[in-house]
Amino acid sequence: MEKWNELCYILSENLPSNTSEQLFELKVIQAFEKLGWSEYNNEIIVRESVQLGASNRISPDLLFKSKELGNLFIVEVKKPSFEIDNLTFKGQLSSYMGIMRVELGILIGNKIQIFLDGKFFQENGIVLIDEIEFKRENEKGLKFVQLFIKGNYNKEIIENYAQEKIQELKEIEDFKSLKKQLCSENYTEKIIDYLKSDLLKEYDDKIIEKVFQELEVKIESKNKFSPIKNHEKRRAQKYNSIENFNNSNGRLPVGKYVRKTFNELVNSNLIDRNEVERLQRGDYSKLTFDIQFPFLAKENSTYYEKTRYWKNPYRINGELYFVCSQWYEVPANNDRPYYEDWLEKIKNRNPKVELMINQNLR
Repeated sequence: MEKWNELCYILSENLPSNTSEQLFELKVIQAFEKLGWSEYNNEIIVRESVQLGASNRISPDLLFKSKELGNLFIVEVKKPSFEIDNLTFKGQLSSYMGIMRVELGILIGNKIQIFLDGKFFQENGIVLIDEIEFKRENEKGLKFVQLFIKGNYNKEIIENYAQEKIQELKEIEDFKSLKKQLCSENYTEKIIDYLKSDLLKEYDDKIIEKVFQELEVKIESKNKFSPIKNHEKRRAQKYNSIENFNNSNGRLPVGKYVRKTFNELVNSNLIDRNEVERLQRGDYSKLTFDIQFPFLAKENSTYYEKTRYWKNPYRINGELYFVCSQWYEVPANNDRPYYEDWLEKIKNRNPKVELMINQNLR
């Protein structure tokens, strides 16, 4: 892990905020030399010019080679202040990989993305197999070091790793799909039909129908957090009706309120990295806000769904995040007090920010 922590220092922690792409490229070369690769020994080729046709040339940023195997993989370097979740960057890398006939490519900017030729997955183009953020003690970072340290580099090991990652992603998607199916009204009807059919062995169908008229059968997520429920009871006296929510104090509807106040926090740089990490967790978001989805999600996150998040993202610490749009403000389901509690804690870190937010809400 020490080697990965050193890479974090070189590629993230020790960089000035206005680092140029040229300087960052030198830092990337330095990082790979820490993993045993040598520019001096022609194992790292910087912007090798490749002729295309009569008049065109390309120059990938970094090409990694070995005397025995030839071209191994390409690294494209992007300015750290850029968001590398960009189809243009991916397309550029894909073109270089095809022209140079390499099956592995890496984008390095504000994080690391590893791509493999889609032929290994019966897909066109290149496939993102992993994304690694520059955080110390990151298990993914440790795996990156293990895969790309020169002494251990092995194409077959990387391909097996890629297959494992793709399988993980597939399992996540299958999980989401199955959960959605089981919670659907259509599946609830199937369950009711099955129960009625089974009960016919002992009871008359008229009795069964009467009983089901007084019952509600459904499948829902297990989100039983007693601290939240107790907290809800303590705050319930403040919000007795929908009229109180929206009219008595001329307050903003909860959705607009969340967007406006959160925007102020972001503009004031008051959301630190640790809080950003917590806001991307479903369990933390449920406990803190009583919402069913992570408060923040990146576009490529397994949690991100367009229908669940507002379309305009926020840029926090150089990365784009979408904010959950599923906020409710009715007596049976009121998310406002939870958000206000969280907002108060964040604002208390800086009284000047609290004053500014309160003024803007008037």
